[in-house]
Amino acid sequence: MPINTTVWNLAIAGGGIVGGALLELIGVQSFPAVLLILLLIAWIIAWSAKRHGFPGKR
Repeated sequence: MPINTTVWNLAIAGGGIVGGALLELIGVQSFPAVLLILLLIAWIIAWSAKRHGFPGKR
């Protein structure tokens, strides 16, 4: 599936660009806040998948 490879490569490149921009513009002190936001987003997605992606047996 070539689209998966393309999306993966864009995500890796985007993370590098955003990380570099944050480091250049704000500095390393911005990383904990950004990581906390990303962690919360990941937690919400995982919580949502637990309820909707894996329903209990009826």
